[in-house]
Amino acid sequence: MYFPSGDEAPEFGSRVLETLRQPLEHGELVLHRARGAARYPARFQLVLAANPCPCGRASGKGLDCVCTPVARRRYLSRLSGPLLDRIDIRVEVPDLRPGALRAAPPSEPSAAVAARVAAAREAAAQRLAGTPWRLNGEVPGPWLRDHTRRAEPRLVAELDRLRDSGRLSLRGLDRVLKLAWTLTDLAGRASPGVSDLATAVSLRAGGGRG
Repeated sequence: MYFPSGDEAPEFGSRVLETLRQPLEHGELVLHRARGAARYPARFQLVLAANPCPCGRASGKGLDCVCTPVARRRYLSRLSGPLLDRIDIRVEVPDLRPGALRAAPPSEPSAAVAARVAAAREAAAQRLAGTPWRLNGEVPGPWLRDHTRRAEPRLVAELDRLRDSGRLSLRGLDRVLKLAWTLTDLAGRASPGVSDLATAVSLRAGGGRG
């Protein structure tokens, strides 16, 4: 696994961005040619960054933004709905107030974060023992839904309600479940609760675009 990043992602052409959909979905890249197809492993974690508009000043009240509404829509439309449907976590970063960095409390040491992540990965591996998978992100949606239904049936019922209301696609439902289980593993709990589901849904919708 590697961690490609895309700073100013909407500045890339739409056709370039859309090529990410297949490897994000299936963990492999398939090249079709006249004499056959070649498959290459392509499982990775993708980090994208984008400004709220081309000039970058539309955050908050956006009073300093010089972009037209058409320019804003064109800029953000390069991140298509199908591509965003494959992004699990979206975080909006507001402008920092003067002096905010000086007043911020000390951050958590990287070693502590790494230990918590390692423990969460081990918890997932133990839960998935006897299956072909070791990580939540590798588990197919049908298996995960069935496992969650047996562990916490009300969570799947709530996700079905969100899907029926149009807030989540089927892909989104599965990805929210994977994120909820990851939050559970990070917290050292046996199965996700309502708060884990709410946090996962909130993180998925954090970018404000579905």
